[in-house]
Amino acid sequence: MGTMSEQVEALARKYVDFAGVDCLPPDIRDKLADPATFVDPSVLAYTTAQSKIAQILHENPASDAMLRIVYPDTNGKPLTGGLDRFLSRSLSGQALRDRLEFCSKWLAANFVQPRKRLVDLGGGSGSYAFEALLQRSGRVHSGFQWDILDIDLEAVVVAQLVARSAGLESVVTARQGNFMKDVAAPADYAVMIGVLCGMDKTTATAVLTRAKAHLKHDGEIFAATLLQQAFDEDPRTFRILCNVGGWQLRPKTLDQVTEVFTTAGWNILNIFSERPPHHNHTSGSGQYAIVHAQVSPS
Repeated sequence: MGTMSEQVEALARKYVDFAGVDCLPPDIRDKLADPATFVDPSVLAYTTAQSKIAQILHENPASDAMLRIVYPDTNGKPLTGGLDRFLSRSLSGQALRDRLEFCSKWLAANFVQPRKRLVDLGGGSGSYAFEALLQRSGRVHSGFQWDILDIDLEAVVVAQLVARSAGLESVVTARQGNFMKDVAAPADYAVMIGVLCGMDKTTATAVLTRAKAHLKHDGEIFAATLLQQAFDEDPRTFRILCNVGGWQLRPKTLDQVTEVFTTAGWNILNIFSERPPHHNHTSGSGQYAIVHAQVSPS
């Protein structure tokens, strides 16, 4: 597995109760629950054989393919396999889908504007682009452009195919590139969803600092990153996912999220939670901090 992040190490030191997880055999449940066997070859072999999600994360934790497995569950294509179903229907699986719903609605209402250009940094296959435009019910403003930039060529190709099939190739463009190096014409808005989840504060600050190079002097960003609340409220899901190797998530506290953005030169306008209002949660009480910020004046 390599060097574990501080947060994953803390999770590994805890006993986590898997007694009620019927989709796992008793010996795997016992090893996952016990801190002494947090990293175990038999657990890795079993989970990657039984779960497409675990297999994808083991092979490439940054792969956009995992999201394409989980998100369709909201579109009439539920994951029916035992372990994949458990992971997808967990609190964290639901939080991921709630994040998509909240962010796409917000983006449609606020960033999809006439003659504006949005750059989606690390946007993968464009889940948020297409969901946000769907929220507009086909009423995309004249001159609006959503530009996806991602290092994963497979994800870029998927985004291009979806754009063509949806008749949105003139609105949504996708290109392969590293946003830490490649910069096109300055955009009005930036989106960065999930990119920061595996980064420590230093790396996240550097990435957010670089994001400003893609924007006009008064540009705005909409970004989401994992909170410590995720590990605290759903340790079983993250115990499985972190155990399968390589997924070294670094969830942050709200204070740490605020520190990272302000240090990188952003003025935070608001911080949201992915939890719908009817869940009776206050802002920031979900598994993600969803940040709307503007480039700070020099």
